[in-house]
Amino acid sequence: MSKKRAADSSAAPEELARPMDAPRQSNETSELSAPETPTLPPALTNPDTIAAYQALYDQLGRAYWESSDIKYKDTIQGVRDSIYEILTELNRAKLDANTDALLALQIKIKASNKALARIKDKINNITKNISTASSVIAAIGKVVSLASALL
Repeated sequence: MSKKRAADSSAAPEELARPMDAPRQSNETSELSAPETPTLPPALTNPDTIAAYQALYDQLGRAYWESSDIKYKDTIQGVRDSIYEILTELNRAKLDANTDALLALQIKIKASNKALARIKDKINNITKNISTASSVIAAIGKVVSLASALL
């Protein structure tokens, strides 16, 4: 969003209604562009990977408690410790990758919240339908309150 548009609170209705991802005019700079987020390895993009390791870890725990032989318990616990380390590293890598993605997303959220505030302030001029205006204001309020947890 350009500084001119941000400073001009009397933007034309088509400016307020333009989708956030719509192409911008060439003289505008984009506040919404964020740095590229790193691509995740397939193990982190497939939710089944961590879930499978977690299920294995849980099942090995059950087998540990059901075993009456100390040698088997030691064997199971050794493997379980290894699985725990893998789970920890997978979760840490996913958290690190998601942190970068969330930080990049925060820029978009902040810019979007500014645009939502302008629409909220002008909703009665945008639509004369009270039901639509109320629904838009309620939806904006919900999104802004949820977004505050991400900022």
